[in-house]
Amino acid sequence: MIFDLEKSIAEWRAQMLAAGINMPVPLEELESHLREEIERQMGLGRDEKEAFEISAAHIGKPVELKNEFKKEERKLMKKALIVLVGIFMILFGPAIIMPALAKHYHYGMAWNTGIFWPVVIGTIITLTGVGTVIAGFKKRKA
Repeated sequence: MIFDLEKSIAEWRAQMLAAGINMPVPLEELESHLREEIERQMGLGRDEKEAFEISAAHIGKPVELKNEFKKEERKLMKKALIVLVGIFMILFGPAIIMPALAKHYHYGMAWNTGIFWPVVIGTIITLTGVGTVIAGFKKRKA
């Protein structure tokens, strides 16, 4: 029986879909890597069937790949949550500061009449929020 590379790639893709890797971008990227590896293997003198088998094994099993995608998705969600908390803090800090400053300027209240601590706490919250957002966007070493 003659080996059909395109049919084998389509079956490989169906296995990926069955394992739950159904997002278009990761699946297209995996297929692109598979095709590149097949070309590389054929450049080393292997026939299509052997090149496909080695390349598919090199990329990995569908379940393992799905687990890796899930891990990356969790990391991304964690970073998004960190950034959102930071943004909330950036918005919440001034919400504490502004009423205190309005009292100070409008009523001429002195700093020792309850205005000082809301300004300090609001500033700390705001600056912590800025740091949190920056930390959320930093790349972490694997």
